[in-house]
Amino acid sequence: MLIAASALTLGFSLTAAAQTASTPDNSASAPAYSSSDLRAYLNSDGLLGGGGSYSAAPSGNAAASASPQYGGKQQSAQYPGYESRFSHIAIEAGVGFTIPVGNDTNFSQNAVNAGYLSPDESVGYGFNVGGGWNFSKHIATLLEFSFQRMGMPGNYLTALSNASGVTASGSSLGGNINTWSLTLDPVYYMPFSHKSGAYVTGGGGFYRKVTNFTEPVENCGYSLYGYICDQAPETVEHFSSNQGGLNIGLGLYRKLFGEDSNAKFFAEARYVWVDSPKASTSNGFQGSGTEGLLPIAFGIRF
Repeated sequence: MLIAASALTLGFSLTAAAQTASTPDNSASAPAYSSSDLRAYLNSDGLLGGGGSYSAAPSGNAAASASPQYGGKQQSAQYPGYESRFSHIAIEAGVGFTIPVGNDTNFSQNAVNAGYLSPDESVGYGFNVGGGWNFSKHIATLLEFSFQRMGMPGNYLTALSNASGVTASGSSLGGNINTWSLTLDPVYYMPFSHKSGAYVTGGGGFYRKVTNFTEPVENCGYSLYGYICDQAPETVEHFSSNQGGLNIGLGLYRKLFGEDSNAKFFAEARYVWVDSPKASTSNGFQGSGTEGLLPIAFGIRF
C-alpha cells in the first residue's frame, strides 16, 4: 500500500513539472499592446493611404517645429504676404494730365492793365516718380518727385499782349508755368479682393513754381539750303518762387501678375495746393496767389 501511494504521488509531480516546463513565461520580455495602439496602427496613413481618422498628436519640441504641409513657406508675422526683403522697397512711376483749379483759372483785366502779370493756367501734363518703404501690406511711405507743366490760356495772353504793346509790333506772347516738388507722402492701401483695391495718399514738402513768357524771335543764318530765317519762341521774361505745399489723393490699383504680385497698375487723382505769393506793388510778377492743381496720373507701383 505504501509503495502504491508513493508511486501515485510521484506520477502527479512529474506531470505538473512537465506542464510547467512546456509553458514559458513571456511576461518579462513580450511587448505590451493596448487597444489604442492597435487602432492607431490599423488607421495609420501608411496602412490605409491617408484615409484614417486617427493621428497621434506630436508632443514637446516636435509639435512646435513641425514643417508646414505641402512645403509651404513660413511667413513673418510682422510682414505677412511678402516673400523677400526686396518686397519692402516701394517704387512708383506715373504720367498724366493736370487740370488747374482755384486762383489760376481766371485773370483780372484790371490787374493786367495795372501791370500785374497774374498769369492764368490752362490744362497741362506731368509725371511723378518716387521711392520708399513698405512697412506692411497696407502702409507705405514714399519720397516723391513731381513735375507739372501748365500752359497759359489764349484770352489771358491776348489781354497781356494788348496791355504791353506786343500786338502792335506784329508779335504775340506765349507762356508756360512749371511746378516741381519734392514731398514725403504716406500711403494706405485698402484691398477689395486679392488682386485689386484702393489707396489714399497725401503729404507735403517743397514746391518751386517757375513762370515763363515767350515771344517769337527771328533767327537767320546760313545752312545747306542757303541763307534762311525762321522764328522760334524764346523766353523773354520769367519769374519764380519757392514755397511749401500740400497734396492729398485717392487711387485705384490692380495687381498685374496674380494675387501674389507686388506690381500694380494704378490710376489716381490728387489735389495739390501751393502757397504761392500774390502779386504786389513791389513785385508784379509773382502771380495770382495760391496755386491749385488736379493731377490725374496712371502708372506702376510696387
